[in-house]
Amino acid sequence: MPDALKRLNLQLPQSHPVFRYPPRIRAKVAREWLDLGMRLASIEERLARLEKRGLATPAPGASSQNAKGIDPVKFRETLAGVFDF
Repeated sequence: MPDALKRLNLQLPQSHPVFRYPPRIRAKVAREWLDLGMRLASIEERLARLEKRGLATPAPGASSQNAKGIDPVKFRETLAGVFDF
């Protein structure tokens, strides 16, 4: 039996890229963006652990602050381009 679904209510600015999509697919796009964000955060955490162990070198121009999180503006812009229906 699949997991039960729960509702998540969000308040976003009217200019948020998710509102560029028709209402019928907006929730699907938002779910995809959330899933991609979680995957990206997991990859960044694993990369940071590898860098600490010396198994990976930091990307050129990366600062310790960038290694801790995602630049939300760049993330939104990238995803808006990827999911342009």
